[in-house]
Amino acid sequence: MTHRMKGFCGLVLLSMLVTGCRKGDQDVAPDKPLTWFDTFAKALDDSLKTKQIGYGFVILEKGEVRASGRGGLKSRTTESEGEKAFTLDTKTHIASMSKTITTMAFLHLAAEKGLKTTDKIAPYLPPSWPKGENIDQITFRDLMTHRSGIIGLGNNCVNGAFSENIWSGFKQLVQQGVKTANRGNYCYQNANFGLFRVLIPGILGYSFSGDDGTDDLQTQQRYMDYVQKNVFEKVGLTNILANHPTGDPTYTYSYLKTGITGWNPGNFTNTIGAYGWYMTPTEAGKLFATVLSTTDQSVLTTAWKDTLLTHRLGTYAGTIPGGAIQYHDGWWYLKLAQYQGVRTVWMTFPNQVTAVLFVNALHHSRGNFPSDDGTDIVTYLSRAYTLTRQMKGGRKLAEKVILEHDEPH
Repeated sequence: MTHRMKGFCGLVLLSMLVTGCRKGDQDVAPDKPLTWFDTFAKALDDSLKTKQIGYGFVILEKGEVRASGRGGLKSRTTESEGEKAFTLDTKTHIASMSKTITTMAFLHLAAEKGLKTTDKIAPYLPPSWPKGENIDQITFRDLMTHRSGIIGLGNNCVNGAFSENIWSGFKQLVQQGVKTANRGNYCYQNANFGLFRVLIPGILGYSFSGDDGTDDLQTQQRYMDYVQKNVFEKVGLTNILANHPTGDPTYTYSYLKTGITGWNPGNFTNTIGAYGWYMTPTEAGKLFATVLSTTDQSVLTTAWKDTLLTHRLGTYAGTIPGGAIQYHDGWWYLKLAQYQGVRTVWMTFPNQVTAVLFVNALHHSRGNFPSDDGTDIVTYLSRAYTLTRQMKGGRKLAEKVILEHDEPH
């Protein structure tokens, strides 16, 4: 066993010995036996609360919250808003977790319109956009698995953020086309999912005017309206926006703690799609657990859920000792002298268990999850699950976590 694992095992063992555990904002009575979910939450809480970062997490079973935790600050004394606690109702930019939401929206629409994921995207792009090489070969599934052949305006598979995810950026990428040699090869690009901001309105029948300014604003609004009505509202969520609440941002910071003013990621309305939604841990837990870990079919039918999970559409897969996991993490940052940003993840485990974790700080020398040993958020959360299950079952399990794509997304 590595030194890292001994440390985490010790943490989980310690949690088994305590007589109380936070469950939401309430303490479990000392004479009430700890559930496995309490132990999982206590292990996460104990390892996060010492880091002087803002964090929130929820753990659900079949769509029901079984345990949760929160701590730290979303706004420090360095900000004009002053010191504010990070809670389970703190709106945070969920970054690339948004890609799974875009996937849900498209699959819901595909069911309505009789589309297949293998259909071509070209008929739904603006007619006035020049179409480069192989654009007519790209399918919806290609976009949702990052195998479209799009590798960015620099032709080097460096993921584009702002300039390639505004209207003019999409237009340039489509005009540039994709090389035959790149078709079918994995290349993580925000534009693959950002393009659905244009495609979904096209499928809905929007008549592109040919005026870039008009079409940009119209497609933004139509995309967001469709997601609101057919994803968020279907599971009882309202007021999910591409911006933080007015005057109440969640700032992002560096770990280890510094006195540097925090960074407000701001408004993503004109780049929404691959990233950009703001949600609370509670809201995100409800959405991802309901759609992916229950029998609820208001957003996706069972068949479309199977399609999403089987073909890894807007998701990634991995293997842990207890079975298979699926997830999508999020990563958004500003790098000046140091990294400041968010790290987020939703993850489904065996037995219809779902967990969501948000933190508002990044390791200032690496830009990843604020751990001291290099463990990133996906491995951190899946390992916590495995070790807590191990303590519950009383048997030793292998420690290895195997991920399809272990880089931050």
